[in-house]
Amino acid sequence: MNKLRDDTAEVILKRLNDTENYPEETLAPYERFTEGGEIYYFTPGGFLYRRDAVTEEIGGYFCGYLTDKVWRYRTSARQARREAA
Repeated sequence: MNKLRDDTAEVILKRLNDTENYPEETLAPYERFTEGGEIYYFTPGGFLYRRDAVTEEIGGYFCGYLTDKVWRYRTSARQARREAA
């Protein structure tokens, strides 16, 4: 079986896992964002999916995940910024 690589997803995960060099990036579950012409989103727990271009429904292609520590950091930082505003 031949595994398809998603190089864009690998770059996204590498950048977001680097909390030292990219501390300001925040995430929210199911919030869509575009990278490399594709639409991605994270589900709760830090699981990255690329949206299926054929359907608007939740689903698509699993691309990888963030560690629990990084997911909590990225979502907690977002909540802290909202509360400070």
